Amino acid sequence: MKRLMGLIVSLVLLTGLLTGCAGTPETAVSTPQSVSGNDAKKGAWPRTITDAAGNKVVLAKQPQRIAILHSLYLEYFFALGTPPIASMGASTGNAMKALKEWETLKSYAGTADIMDLGSARDLNLEAILAAKPDVIVTFKGQGHLAQMYDQLVQIAPIIQVDFNASWQDQTLACAEIVGKEAFAQDFIKETETVISSAKSKLSKHKGKTIALFRTDGKSFISRGTKEYYETFGIAKPAGYPDHYQTLSLEAVAEMKPDYIVFQDSVQNAQTFVKAQESSSVWQSLGAVKNGQVLYFDDSLNTFGPLAMRITADRLMQIFSE
Repeated sequence: MKRLMGLIVSLVLLTGLLTGCAGTPETAVSTPQSVSGNDAKKGAWPRTITDAAGNKVVLAKQPQRIAILHSLYLEYFFALGTPPIASMGASTGNAMKALKEWETLKSYAGTADIMDLGSARDLNLEAILAAKPDVIVTFKGQGHLAQMYDQLVQIAPIIQVDFNASWQDQTLACAEIVGKEAFAQDFIKETETVISSAKSKLSKHKGKTIALFRTDGKSFISRGTKEYYETFGIAKPAGYPDHYQTLSLEAVAEMKPDYIVFQDSVQNAQTFVKAQESSSVWQSLGAVKNGQVLYFDDSLNTFGPLAMRITADRLMQIFSE
């Protein structure tokens, strides 16, 4: 199969499918996501982007066909008005289904056709090749990327984004790829205003604590970091960790949260909650007694700009009910 894929990629190169953009990985640098030299002029093409992995990638012109190797970047490119033409890795099954079901993307349903590239855990070179992308976007450190980088870069330039960066920096990184930096700056300011307004209102309810979780079907997994609680001005219960941790029901009971919020597949979370209902520990929780076990959509786990906007709204709804 590797020999076959090598022949396919070579044929692509020979027949000129790689028109428009060309990428060349070079020596790693410490500064991620910047436009260098004369390309710093906004809107200028060609431009050289130094991605999160330190690769300097030349884009000859504004990409029209964007392929993303993880669905977490769907919301970024939709928010920028440049939806991808192909995507991997939607937890709902594929990107078109995600458009219909994810709370972050529902407003974009019917606005784009996105080719399914399969699972993000198993990069499909044939599918990516068939998508004929101008650029391939993923996050730094994606599984199997390092092993397949040399083959992928023959299909189209690859730009890696720093998933650990703030949503603002990731938005700017995606905007740089499509030449929409000015739009992105306005969008970021608008989103920060939405969050700031919510924080002002939510801070009045710091007497009530919220514990945010996912679940693997067996345990509680904390999902709110210290930064998350500070961003929205909400209070976490005593004993709630600042970073993601797997927790037992007994550990959650000791926290005594006023509200328990599952940010996960609603079906999976409700199945998990159903399994807890026979436990006297679960039944003793104030949040359970008061009917304050709530569910946020799984798509909010991207913590991207659209997810943050919706999170602000959902948190305010908690205290308006």
